[in-house]
Amino acid sequence: MKANERSSCSVRRGAALLIMLATLAVIIVMAAFSINIAYMQLVRSQLRSASDAAARAGAEALARLDSVDAAKLAAINIAAENDVGGLPLVLTANDIQVGHSTQQGNSGKWIFEENKQPYSSVRVNSSRLTQLMMVDVTGRATFNPELVSTAAFSENEICLVIDRSHSMCFDHTGVDWSYPSATPTSPAPFAYAPDATASRWASLETAVNVFLDSVATVNATQKIALVTWGSEITLDTYEGALTGRTFDATKLNCPLVTDTKPIRTAISALGNDIMLGGTDMSAGIDLGVEVLTGSGTKDYASKIMILMTDGKWNFGRDPNQAALDAKKENITVHTVTFLDNADQTDMKKVAKTTGGNHYHASNQAELEAAFQDMARTLPVVLID
Repeated sequence: MKANERSSCSVRRGAALLIMLATLAVIIVMAAFSINIAYMQLVRSQLRSASDAAARAGAEALARLDSVDAAKLAAINIAAENDVGGLPLVLTANDIQVGHSTQQGNSGKWIFEENKQPYSSVRVNSSRLTQLMMVDVTGRATFNPELVSTAAFSENEICLVIDRSHSMCFDHTGVDWSYPSATPTSPAPFAYAPDATASRWASLETAVNVFLDSVATVNATQKIALVTWGSEITLDTYEGALTGRTFDATKLNCPLVTDTKPIRTAISALGNDIMLGGTDMSAGIDLGVEVLTGSGTKDYASKIMILMTDGKWNFGRDPNQAALDAKKENITVHTVTFLDNADQTDMKKVAKTTGGNHYHASNQAELEAAFQDMARTLPVVLID
């Protein structure tokens, strides 16, 4: 009897051991597959990022230099700066196609035609042969994802929404009520136009002209409007009573145009006049939304707003609420803060809410660089 019991226990222990071994084997196989699947997803994600970056770089070079060879070289160089599966992505000229893309009016879908002129698009065909792990367990040695990325010049409608509050007359120290030395003081500094060389407005005017020049170089067909904003000034306010002037919180200084001369003229004229008031940022955003959604705009044009300030909003509603309204209209808001006392927190939120980028400039050179960077990247979008 005892011998039979011992035999039965041994059988049970043996069966349990087999089950444990089988379970362990299944766990190992599942772990191997999970590791490989995660690695494959990582490689595919890296390949998508590298391919998209290469296509954008190629399209930007094509727009800026009007050269197929330059476009292909730019795509190849940017691809090589991106690792996929631990190695730089290598492209050849044969992996890159140049052609023309057309957006369909009824659906918004883009159609790419290789070698069709005028050239407006760059397509990148990328792949990465990747060695997988635990080949003996999974039975699969390699993974070779293939992706296509196409970038094209989009038709953009851009609204510059520029702060013209009185602080734009201050100097670059970042200190409130600190003016350039040449600013008259009688009867008060705010009774005079901003200094032509040392004021914040002078720096802004230069940066806007850099932006307009860069847009013209990359793609002169972009439509651009100018809105300026401060806060409402009436004759009942101290500034209004002293100067005898009134100002609305916002003004459409120039509607959407492809010829930027009216914008340059408006910016220059503003610099020759007094600037009064505080910072009603949401009013500027709201008028920008009206411009980009009004009559004469195109449904499938990319809607871009560039919002610039040197301060912090102190009039009107929260600009983040205005940003939500812009988002509802599919408007991307890029934000620029100038000098280190400017409120970056809210401007970053506005940009994030709408899918835009935030730029901070501590000096005039950085302000010009920010506007130039926006000009060079605005006309290019990924279409697949």
